[in-house]
Amino acid sequence: MRVPRAQARSRPVALIWIAALLAVGAATLGIVHHASLSRVRRRAGAEPVRPIALVELARNKPAHASDSSASSDAWLAAAAALGRTVETYSAENLAEIPTRSYAVWILVNQTELDDSDFAALDSYLQLGGGAVLAGRTAAQPVDGRTALERIFPGQHFAELGSAATQLRVTGASPLVAGFAAGEELAVEPGAHSLAASSADALAWGGDAGGAALQVVYRGGAVAWLGVSPERVAESTHARVLAENALRYALREPLLDLRAWPDGRPCAVLVESPSHKDKASACRVERDADAGESLRELSRAGCRYASVPPDGRALPELVDVDGKPLVTIPEDRADAAAVGSALMRELLAGYERAERIGGVYSLRADAGWRAKSGRQDLYTRVSRELRERGAWFAEPEELARWWSARSGVRADLAVLGRDRVRVTFANPGKVQARGVTARVYLPAGADTARIESAPSFRAQPGLRVAGDHGWIEVIEPALDPGSEVSYTIRF
Repeated sequence: MRVPRAQARSRPVALIWIAALLAVGAATLGIVHHASLSRVRRRAGAEPVRPIALVELARNKPAHASDSSASSDAWLAAAAALGRTVETYSAENLAEIPTRSYAVWILVNQTELDDSDFAALDSYLQLGGGAVLAGRTAAQPVDGRTALERIFPGQHFAELGSAATQLRVTGASPLVAGFAAGEELAVEPGAHSLAASSADALAWGGDAGGAALQVVYRGGAVAWLGVSPERVAESTHARVLAENALRYALREPLLDLRAWPDGRPCAVLVESPSHKDKASACRVERDADAGESLRELSRAGCRYASVPPDGRALPELVDVDGKPLVTIPEDRADAAAVGSALMRELLAGYERAERIGGVYSLRADAGWRAKSGRQDLYTRVSRELRERGAWFAEPEELARWWSARSGVRADLAVLGRDRVRVTFANPGKVQARGVTARVYLPAGADTARIESAPSFRAQPGLRVAGDHGWIEVIEPALDPGSEVSYTIRF
């Protein structure tokens, strides 16, 4: 029997129709899926921004009128900078606060948090909320431990009374982003503050203990400040401290411009034979009048001056009779130290500078270094520090870098949960190389990549912390009067 030709073609035609239907179906599904994603994104963007709760427990009124947090300009200014509003919430206990109504709870000087309060805070943090605990919050123990000691295991907290009047930046962390290494913050007398047993990046003056800690506890971000920012004397310092704490509690990125090129730990000064005479000449002795001495060095052609540290940890660019001059803090080793004692002193000094981001000096009088085998010891220490990645710079080189860096700015714009834009600007007249900005990421980051950058420009370097807590953006060369932005996905 002969099969009609039309039937012979039916199978290929059917296959074509099936393929076409599948293609149309896949495209339709793709369109629907894309439309669904678009709706989700629009809906997420339209969600109202939750306010911040400044909590007042009615049964736990501050013992001192100055401890009241109801009219804190620092918290209001910080929240406004983040596009958030602050609502004062009065309650008998924390369990009364609607857990999904507020993005962050701020507790200031609420000395007593009982078990029910802690349970409510614990539940709130598990739901993704954030908290800022400031001043003497949770200072009173419950069942032998305070709420702070439960949140920060291994730490112990003590009240300082009214004597503590100074904070000092002693390290790097999101809570001190924007502050310089070694910077001091004055605190109003009578602040009735709290100190942690060990310092993170902000400490009380006189080795009284730590003044700032941060942790992700039960899934929620918690920032602790030993004093409420409204008691910090300088309003600019107070706002930055409050804003950093709120950003961390909201798990938002924070920006910090690093002190040294390529984000290196710190600078180490060494005397070069070719510059030894000038290096010794450009120095202010401890008992000299600093102002007149700097003027004389400037007239002699010095572009820098080694000066006693006096608590400073970073160089400073000063104007001397219309000429820029970089003052480099230089401490000196113990004149009597030799052998292993001197080795320990030198390494300890470097480790401190590395921790706080300051400058460390290996310089000393040539005659002193020549005695008792000290020169060999300096050579060994230099080799050790090079292996640790320290930046070795002659004074002239350090002065050039600091002159260029002094005017550099870095800004951060948060574009989404996984994208930020970092902008570098150099309004000065000297090229700045290796400028590094660190972006703290309280929510963490496994990787980072440049998503958008100017064309025909060398790509910046990217570095991700081993604990995923920050990324660093390293600008290879920033020309005078230039500005450049990079969008980074992480």
